[in-house]
Amino acid sequence: MIVFPIIIGYLIGSILPAYFLTKWLKKVDIRQIGTRHAGTTNVKRNVGLGPAIITATYDTTKGLLSMAIASDIFHASKSIVYLSGIAAIFGHVFPFYLGFRGGRGVATTVGMLIFMLGKVSLSVLKLDTILPDLLFMTFLTLSIYITTKDENFLAVTILPVLCALLIIRIPISLDLVFILFLILYAFFISSMNLKKMRIFEERDANIITWRILIRPAAISFLILHLFIPKASLTLLIGIVWGIAFLIDFIRLFWPKANEFFMRKLKKVRIYKAKEERRFSSITTFLMGTFLSYLFFVEPIFVACLGFLIFGDMMAKIIGINYGKRRIFQAGQVKTLEGTIGFFTSSITISYFLWITSVLPIHIGLTGATVATLVEILPLPVDDNVSVPILSGSVMMLVANF
Repeated sequence: MIVFPIIIGYLIGSILPAYFLTKWLKKVDIRQIGTRHAGTTNVKRNVGLGPAIITATYDTTKGLLSMAIASDIFHASKSIVYLSGIAAIFGHVFPFYLGFRGGRGVATTVGMLIFMLGKVSLSVLKLDTILPDLLFMTFLTLSIYITTKDENFLAVTILPVLCALLIIRIPISLDLVFILFLILYAFFISSMNLKKMRIFEERDANIITWRILIRPAAISFLILHLFIPKASLTLLIGIVWGIAFLIDFIRLFWPKANEFFMRKLKKVRIYKAKEERRFSSITTFLMGTFLSYLFFVEPIFVACLGFLIFGDMMAKIIGINYGKRRIFQAGQVKTLEGTIGFFTSSITISYFLWITSVLPIHIGLTGATVATLVEILPLPVDDNVSVPILSGSVMMLVANF
């Protein structure tokens, strides 16, 4: 009752139509041609649409078939049913008759994920919750995909959002744990694909990947807010900003220090090439964070910090890797694609603040729109300062009406 459903799940998963159809029709191993993956896309490109449809149909449903057999034939417990579905993924990835080298199991994972999302949503959530979430996820998906045309980047972007949404909406249960496992696996595979594509490769001296990806560390300020008084946290943020300012000041007015940071620290680059003769965005980011926390009430500050962290991070990642249409080209390097990424991230922040009852949706959407406009316009003030201050000020005005 425990072992057999899992073994059957593995065996069902290990059947790879991509391999057998390609062997039959082309007399070659699908794992040796194209992308070298035994999946639908590789079959479509190298064998044809018909075999690809057969492959997609079976790969998407094999996990569900394994779960159905475990449930309806063996009458297994829910945990064993879910383990049989996971076994189908492992069977696809590690088929015993192919030297344990198969496909990636994404189609099998997605098939079970869609089924589980439908099942849990209909049994737990109400219609007035499902509809806004569906509209939001549709907007997010279309926005990112139309901008990047990259399925892997789309997955890496929307899966964490979906994960957070489910944790907020659905009580902790075995169903939720299984869904989160499926999301985590799909996220892992998509991340590995992006790594192979060198999506975060540093293309010039003004791109420092770790500085883009470390921005979410500023969320620690929000966490600290829960444990220490506002005056103490204001002082702490001010001290961190002051240290960054002092280092920049010394670097800019002491040539030897500037030479050390800009030339001798080659293995661990801290500053961009364009920051050699000006204050860094590290300092201006901390300045914007400090002023926002000082001037605005907590919900507005949370929104401002969210726009500043995730909006700017998404704008840079999309702009660098997918940006094609430049805007305000005189002295600017911003792209339309990056701006859409900024707006989409800011809308996401606003939506989550709304569903967690932190900030009304109309205030958040207003702030997201203002933040995007400020970020895109060629203003004389650094956008690490102008984005939170101007968007926060407008949100405060709207909140007081």
